[in-house]
Amino acid sequence: MVARVAALRPRELSSEATRRAILDAAGDLLASGGEAGLSIREVCARAGVTPPTLYHHFGDKAALVHRIVEDCFTEFDQEAAKRTPPADPVEALRWAADGYLRYGVAHPTHYRLMFQQRPQRPSPAGLASYDRLRRLVASIAAAGRLRAPLEDATAACWCALHGITSLVIAGFIEPDAPSVALVRDAMIAQLTREAPVRPSRTRKGRRR
Repeated sequence: MVARVAALRPRELSSEATRRAILDAAGDLLASGGEAGLSIREVCARAGVTPPTLYHHFGDKAALVHRIVEDCFTEFDQEAAKRTPPADPVEALRWAADGYLRYGVAHPTHYRLMFQQRPQRPSPAGLASYDRLRRLVASIAAAGRLRAPLEDATAACWCALHGITSLVIAGFIEPDAPSVALVRDAMIAQLTREAPVRPSRTRKGRRR
């Protein structure tokens, strides 16, 4: 039994390596030419596999594209989960904005796949990623510091972050340009308000 399991292990590793090679090749083609420019023949040539092998692992072209986008969003969320946000909800949003830009700059190919083409079907991982942003904004609302309706504020945050990151990735703006921080801070200032000042207390416990 042990020998049988050991014999299967190299086959499983080879299968996973094949899947990874297909995903990497397809991801590069998607990032450069979009889904319309994704050729199964070209993917197979780059990955060193045959079309039947690709279809065995992913079913069809649409399923392949969906898997690539899902993987990108999953990695994006895993990167965010590794870091601890500030306790203050407004500062947590600022922190998340910086992390969003940092990920896009570090992974431009992934970012283009995630956000620069409309998927044919909803991405569960993409929806979960957006919900992470929504929860950050909801925390500001729960603290009584959100000026706009929750859904509008969340969409506005995403629009601003996407605009900045797309321009940086395209090379129009440097990631450390003053305009980047100005746009981020202007967005936050427009959507949030200062924390309420708590009344101070005297030594006897009376409010002043």
